Amino acid sequence: MSKSLPAKEVESNYSNVLENIHKSASFTGRDGSDISLVGVTKRIAFDRIKPAIDAGLKIIGEIISTELKKKLLRIKEYSPSSEIHVVGQMQSNKVKYSVEHCNLIQSVQSSKILFLVNKYAQKLDLIYPILLQVDFSQVEKRKGLNQQEVIKYLEEIKKLNHIEIQGIMTIAPLEYELEKVSLSKFFERTNSIFQKEIKPRISVDSPVISMGMSSDYEIAIKHGSNMVRVGTAIFGSRI
Repeated sequence: MSKSLPAKEVESNYSNVLENIHKSASFTGRDGSDISLVGVTKRIAFDRIKPAIDAGLKIIGEIISTELKKKLLRIKEYSPSSEIHVVGQMQSNKVKYSVEHCNLIQSVQSSKILFLVNKYAQKLDLIYPILLQVDFSQVEKRKGLNQQEVIKYLEEIKKLNHIEIQGIMTIAPLEYELEKVSLSKFFERTNSIFQKEIKPRISVDSPVISMGMSSDYEIAIKHGSNMVRVGTAIFGSRI
């Protein structure tokens, strides 16, 4: 079991991450306020989440699990305006809960999940926002849709009246994390495809490109990310 960080250390970590976001954004002539920060809290106890919320964290990233179902009520009671984003692998038996209790799913990468999200959103009479999980790398075991699959899904979504694609999410392959040049090229390629092929096909005013985690969010921002998902850099090690 990991040692729980004191509240002051969580707050300090959160401030440091915000400062790094602003520095990285300025590298491309952007303002740090244009970058959304998702605090990933899977396997993080509520007493470590609370000081981050107090410091200004507005979006919480989680996987759908028994743990989240126990924590979610406490989070919503403490901070009703907090958004909950699903960032883990999306399975069909988790879609209903996600649509009913969370604000956005970042990890959609199959037709089956698309249709299930649409089905449950229709029952609730709402238009549910999602991100498509993509992987434009050349590695063998990809963690998301390739370029051709994304274009197909963007066409497919036109038939579904209760889903809104707000952008894409990606996770850098582990192989690239070990080499900054490869990592930079991966984020650069992802942003290039996003700008040329995906953004023009999305109708929302501010399309999302969610890329970058604790180990690489500064590099991701320098290459166009406008949403980062940061866990251990804020909350410390997980249980």
